[in-house]
Amino acid sequence: YEAHQKADEQETVDHRERAIKQQQNKFILSAILSLPLLWTMVGHFSFTSFLYVPQFLMNPWVQMVLATPVQFIIGKQFYVGAYKALRNGSANMDVLVVMGTSAAYFYSVYQAIVTAGSHHAPHLYFETSAVLITLILLGKLFEAKAKGRSSEAIKKLMGLQAKTAIVVRDGVEKEVPLEEVVIGDIILVKPGEKIPVDGEVLEGTTAVDESMLTGESLPVDKKQGDLLFGSTINKNGFIKMTATKVGRDTALAQIIKVVEDAQGSKAPIQ
Repeated sequence: YEAHQKADEQETVDHRERAIKQQQNKFILSAILSLPLLWTMVGHFSFTSFLYVPQFLMNPWVQMVLATPVQFIIGKQFYVGAYKALRNGSANMDVLVVMGTSAAYFYSVYQAIVTAGSHHAPHLYFETSAVLITLILLGKLFEAKAKGRSSEAIKKLMGLQAKTAIVVRDGVEKEVPLEEVVIGDIILVKPGEKIPVDGEVLEGTTAVDESMLTGESLPVDKKQGDLLFGSTINKNGFIKMTATKVGRDTALAQIIKVVEDAQGSKAPIQ
């Protein structure tokens, strides 16, 4: 179990790192292509009108060349996400992004075509679609980094688990690795040690520090029949306990699973 758990943890961390790197590369490339388009707008504001704008940037076809990779290559993830959402009969943020940026992009393409060869200046919005995608990618980069920090916190929380447990089998006390503990095992826990798995007090009384699990700052008194949770700390009593939940079924493992599932899910737009 422990080896499998560690492999899953490492896979999760590697996945997060790849996601962060991927979002970072997309944002950087999108920003490089979008900044020249944004630069064409400086003349529209009094406080930036003094800035020089190269004439070639005002060319509709140059703007289209810059905006197209942002829209359809870098922004492909939004089209894929929108398609999946609509196929399932729902709408999410990707649908809104695709609708807004596509409207700006294709209207600009239409303007570039109908004004080609004429003296009329086209009304272009290539910068709108490109900059919007760039800003959303920046948000997704922040989101990926935040999830990465959460994953690291979860990994540290998993590291708080006991590594071994003293079990009584056939009247003999034996220290075994945590993954060898099974439901029904009788476990001895000394003062200052971590409760290895979830269970019930069989003999003895003590106070248990459950702050890492519940946030309760004061130790909780425990007596025969009371529940114990893995990774909490036995403060002052020598107790025997019966293991009732081990591995992925412990309270701590379930909390971590809920957090991991929440990280990978998003609420749909109602």
